[in-house]
Amino acid sequence: MSLNNISENAENLHKSAQEYIEHNYDYYRLSAFKKITKGTTSMIMFIIIGAVLFGAMLLLTFAIALFIGAWLDNLGLGFLILGAFYIIIALIIYYGFRKTIERKVLVKASKDFFDGD
Repeated sequence: MSLNNISENAENLHKSAQEYIEHNYDYYRLSAFKKITKGTTSMIMFIIIGAVLFGAMLLLTFAIALFIGAWLDNLGLGFLILGAFYIIIALIIYYGFRKTIERKVLVKASKDFFDGD
């Protein structure tokens, strides 16, 4: 092997390594962009759907509280009963399903983050 041949191989190796690094950098930039965009889109959809469902739930709650209050001939008692019902449901969800919800969120988030799909 001549010195010129070794020099050309070293130069080709350097170019190949440089191209590999550039392509790898571009890939990870695109991957990060995709994940950020997907997360942002999911968050926006969650906020929109949550706002609509919150409005519907609020109106439904008022209707039920008014119905219970009219049935008991005491509107305040109808709202109090419904408020207590929601507090009980919140406590059941918090103490009964907290670990299950955390686990499902962690599995879903890690799948989205590490799989890249």
